[in-house]
Amino acid sequence: MNAFDLAMSPNGSTAYLPTSYETADIAVVDTVRHTVTARIPLAEEAQKVAISANGGVLYALSGRPYDSPLKNGSVHVIDLAARVVKAVVPVGAGANEVLVAPSGDKVYVSNYADKTITVISAVTNKVIKTLPIEGGLGQGSISADGTKIFYPKPSGGISVVAISTDTVLTSIPTNSPVSAPVFTKDSSRAYVVDQYPGRVVNGENVAGDYFVAEIDVAKNTARPIATADPGIDTPGRPVVQTSPDGKRLYVLGSKAVVLALPSLQVLASTPMPRMVSSFMMSPDGSKGYGLTSGGGHIVVVNAPRLDNVRKDYNSDFATDILARDSGGALWLYPGNANKGWLTRARAGSGWNGMNLVVTPGDFNGDLKPDVLARDNSGDLWLYPGDGQSYWWSPSKVGVGWNAMTAVFAPGDFDYDGHSDILARDGAGDLWLYPGNGMGGWLSRTKVGSGWNDMTAIMGPGRNANPGTDVLARDSAGNLWLYERDLSNRWVPRRQVGTGWNAMTSIVTPGDFDGDDIPDILARDFSGDFWLYPGTEHGGYQPGLRVGAGWNVMTAIA
Repeated sequence: MNAFDLAMSPNGSTAYLPTSYETADIAVVDTVRHTVTARIPLAEEAQKVAISANGGVLYALSGRPYDSPLKNGSVHVIDLAARVVKAVVPVGAGANEVLVAPSGDKVYVSNYADKTITVISAVTNKVIKTLPIEGGLGQGSISADGTKIFYPKPSGGISVVAISTDTVLTSIPTNSPVSAPVFTKDSSRAYVVDQYPGRVVNGENVAGDYFVAEIDVAKNTARPIATADPGIDTPGRPVVQTSPDGKRLYVLGSKAVVLALPSLQVLASTPMPRMVSSFMMSPDGSKGYGLTSGGGHIVVVNAPRLDNVRKDYNSDFATDILARDSGGALWLYPGNANKGWLTRARAGSGWNGMNLVVTPGDFNGDLKPDVLARDNSGDLWLYPGDGQSYWWSPSKVGVGWNAMTAVFAPGDFDYDGHSDILARDGAGDLWLYPGNGMGGWLSRTKVGSGWNDMTAIMGPGRNANPGTDVLARDSAGNLWLYERDLSNRWVPRRQVGTGWNAMTSIVTPGDFDGDDIPDILARDFSGDFWLYPGTEHGGYQPGLRVGAGWNVMTAIA
C-alpha cells in the first residue's frame, strides 16, 4: 500500500489515507487497533485529503501536480457515513492541496501550475470562484482562528488569503520556499521550515541547511528559532506541527523534537525510525501520526510526559488542584493551562478524617497521578488516581507518620525515575523517603537538619532539574529556594521572595499557566487565591488573582 496523505476524524478514532496499489481508494484505518477496516474506491488516484469539521465529508484531491504533461485535477466528495463518492468537482492544473474552511461552507484547492486557487461551495459542490495568486503557490494551511489561508510561494514568501472575502491580503517574506505554516492557538505565531542559501564547499555546491522559522502574523515577519537540531543535516526537509492546544511545537527530522510554546523550551528529543513527509496530531494531543516519505508506513509519536505537569488528574494535559472543604468533600479544580479553571468536580467525601493531603504525582508507576493522605492515627494511605478525576481503592503504605511535622512531595528527588517524599520530624531533621515506583518505599535517609525554622515547606520549585529542589518559608516570611547538584548535595540556598507570611496556604502545583515553568499558587487571609508565575531562573512574577472565597477550604494540594 502506498499512502500519500492522511486526515483524522474529529474524535481521533479513524484515519483516512489516499492509497494506490492495485486500485485507487481511500483506506479507512482504526487508530486504536492500527488496522485497515474498509476501503472507499475512487475513479482515480488521490494525493491529498481533507475532512469537514463535523467529520461527515472527506475531500480527496486527484491532481499529480508534478506530472508531465500536466492535467486538470479533481476533488472527490465522499460521504463518510455511506462511504461513497457523491460528487466529483473539476479544478485547475497541477492541483496540490485541498483545505476545508472551519465554517464548513467552502473548500479551497491550490493549483500549482495554473497559479490559482479554486474555491468550491461545500453546499452545492460547484466551483464558485477562481482566484489568481501572483508568483504562484504551494501547499497551504488555515490559521487556527479560521480567518486566513497561508500559501507558500514556489520562489519564496507566503501569500495570505482572507477566507471571508476570498482575496489576497498580504505577502510575508521568507528565505526560500517554505513548508505550510502551523499555528499557535491564537494564530499570533506560525512556524515553517525554511532553508538557508546554498554554498560552495571544496569546489562543490552544497544545499543550504534547513531551519525552523517563527512568523509574527501581526507584523508579517519571520525569524529563525533554535530547535535542538532535529537532524536537519539528514536528507529531506523536516516537518513541523503544533499540538491541538497550540502549546507544543513538533519538529520531525531524523529526531522528533518537542518544544513548549511560546517559550520554545525543548521538552523532549527522540530518534525517528524513518523520515516523515507529513504529520498530524490526534485531537486529544496524546500522540501524532507521521506518514513516511516513501508513503508505505505510519510512524506513531507519543506526546512527551512533562516533569512540570505532574498533577493532571483528568488526563487533559493541564495541571489541576485538589481542595477539601469544611464538610470533608474533596474537590478537583481542573486547570485550563492558561491561568484559569475548568468546572470543578467532586473527587471524594469523608476526607475530614485526614490531617494531611500530599500530591506526589505518579507514585505507583501506572503513569497516573496519585494522592497520599495521613489519617488522625498517623497511618499513611495511597489513593491511586484513575486518570478520570477519581481514585481506585486506597491502600495503607505507612504507619507512625504523626511524628512528622511536615510532609511534602519534591518529585524525583534521588534521580531514580520514581516519585519521592520528604518529611521533617520534630527535631527539625529532614528525611528522604524514596518511592520504589510501585506504591512502596526504599530505605529512608536523612538529607538535612535545622529545618524547624520553616513554617511551610513545598517542592519542587523550579524547572532546571525538576524534583531536586525545595521551596521553604521561614518565620520572617522569606521564601527560599534549596537546590541540589547532580551528586545530591545541597548548594547555597537562594532567597526568591519576601512577605509570604500574608499567605495561609502555599502550593507548588508545577506548571499551571502552560509555559512549562513551575508556578506557585497561594491563598491570602481574605481567601483570595493567587497565581505567581515562575521564571526560568527560579524566581516568580507578580501575583495574579485566580480565585476568591477559598477560605472555606481546609486543605489545598
